[in-house]
Amino acid sequence: MNTLLLSISAILFCSFALLVCHHFRYGRGIQDLENEIGDCFGSNYYVTKSDANSNNNYPFGFIGLFLISVTVFLYLTLGRYQDLDSAMADYNIDYLLVADINKGQKLAEENPADPLVLLSLAQSYIDGGLYNDALETLDKLLIINSDNSEALGLKATSMYYRDDRVINMDTSLVIARALAQHHEEFNTRLLIANDAYLNGDYQKAIDNWNIVLTNKVQVFNRDAINFAIEKSKNKLTQVDADVAH
Repeated sequence: MNTLLLSISAILFCSFALLVCHHFRYGRGIQDLENEIGDCFGSNYYVTKSDANSNNNYPFGFIGLFLISVTVFLYLTLGRYQDLDSAMADYNIDYLLVADINKGQKLAEENPADPLVLLSLAQSYIDGGLYNDALETLDKLLIINSDNSEALGLKATSMYYRDDRVINMDTSLVIARALAQHHEEFNTRLLIANDAYLNGDYQKAIDNWNIVLTNKVQVFNRDAINFAIEKSKNKLTQVDADVAH
């Protein structure tokens, strides 16, 4: 989130600076041109800087407001970490994701025993909401390597969303296996935290997201996790205040 905000702020600053520079360069150009014309035709009237600027009045307030509005819109659209807990499966798979799945399927056919290829294909299936296909692929991977904690975490996640966001006994067993192999496994801890948040158990969600932040093995968006923690803390404070009243 911080990276996105800084990037948009830098773009906004550069755009506004470019506009201001163009404004002054345009004013100087108009002044020089009109003075040259005055010299050619023998005019005694010379354009001053204030005269040039009077014909070069951009509505800077409106332009600045427009740029800020566009920036805020882009930030709210692209950096929607506030919607982390309301993510839904997208059954309308776009062509890029279809191409990614097709590529993964081809690689899996050529390398049926490669755990990384199978893991990548399973992730593509999950991104497309094809949870049964993801589970089938992950089961093949787990036959090759039954101790693959990342595969177990993705399997638990696929089972959870396949079952309409319910952690049943089978899913709980897979979660236990994943955490036994890797205590901070990202997908597993994220699943537990998200489920806890959706069910109003904000402290449990915070605890599991904090464990995620101790993970030094897997790569993930730490800004998003920190945002989720802060949001959960605010929810927890609000609940405590309501109980006190």
